[in-house]
Amino acid sequence: MNKYLLFIIPFLFLNTLTSQVLYTENFDNFTLGDLGNDVTGQTPGQGNWYTTGATNAQYAIITEPNKGKVLSLFTNNPQQDQYLNVEKRNLITLIDQRTSGNNVIKIEVDFYTGLRSTADNSVGSGIGFVFDPPKNYTSSGGTLMNFVFSYAVGHFNVLGFDGKFKKILTNNFLNFDSWYQLVFYLDYTNKKCYFEIPGTNTIGNGDFLTQVVNPLDFKLSKIELSMSISGIKGTTKREQRYDNIKITALKNVPPHLLNTDNFLAEKFNLYPNPAINIVNITNSENRLVNQVEIYDVTGKLINTQKFNKEAEIHLNVENLVSGSYLLYLQTDQGIAVKKLIKK
Repeated sequence: MNKYLLFIIPFLFLNTLTSQVLYTENFDNFTLGDLGNDVTGQTPGQGNWYTTGATNAQYAIITEPNKGKVLSLFTNNPQQDQYLNVEKRNLITLIDQRTSGNNVIKIEVDFYTGLRSTADNSVGSGIGFVFDPPKNYTSSGGTLMNFVFSYAVGHFNVLGFDGKFKKILTNNFLNFDSWYQLVFYLDYTNKKCYFEIPGTNTIGNGDFLTQVVNPLDFKLSKIELSMSISGIKGTTKREQRYDNIKITALKNVPPHLLNTDNFLAEKFNLYPNPAINIVNITNSENRLVNQVEIYDVTGKLINTQKFNKEAEIHLNVENLVSGSYLLYLQTDQGIAVKKLIKK
């Protein structure tokens, strides 16, 4: 018995040094009913969450079977032109309490997709992770990562911020009337961000703050949970729910996510490469491509070409000037990055 304890104790001690829970919220200690009483965003409600837009009654703490209490954003009149937003602010103080070297910020959120609504494809809900711009930062954008879900078709995408532009990490579809755990990673040390839905094949990654001098200046300052109902055409009650929000500081990204960096890319073949007019992109495992973004060596987006979940595509590169490019293949299982040389 003592022999096993000698192995267990160092492991637990090591784990406490490399993993810190900075914030958790499961809403179980909240009072059922309105989350707050001020929808101007000036006065915080329960748990110091702020609400902006619509009415107090549309931000509610409810009981969910098998989950306890959860946060619900909803409207009984979907055709109203409304935008609901909930914010957890002042997170920088928590972020600054992390152990030195724990520069991977992991954020977990349980998300309920709601019922399908007849709506414009652009209408949906979101989860955003926002930073306060440091001094002398002049570029637009304040969101480190964000998740966007469409009410009309169940499509979602996740975008990461490289310091100047938002880039899609992954896109796919979720079932309606279902709960999912969404996990986001901000890796400040290696300038990468990651997304996954545990238990599924959905994993994505991308560049993170690569175009800024000091990424650690761009600290997570707040979480935003949003719902837009402008553009909904049907009468189905629109509702989103959230639960089990957790922020953890880690030293490293889990290995299973790091393996995806090269895993997907290795599955795809490009030919001819170097190319003149057309480059063929194929794979032997029927991995489906939705879109290809072409970036130059400075990180500038040159061209975007969309595809309808195709396993073999023919990419037109005729108008590219001679040089090296990175192709971001957005697939049904994340993003694969391939290098292309244009003659």
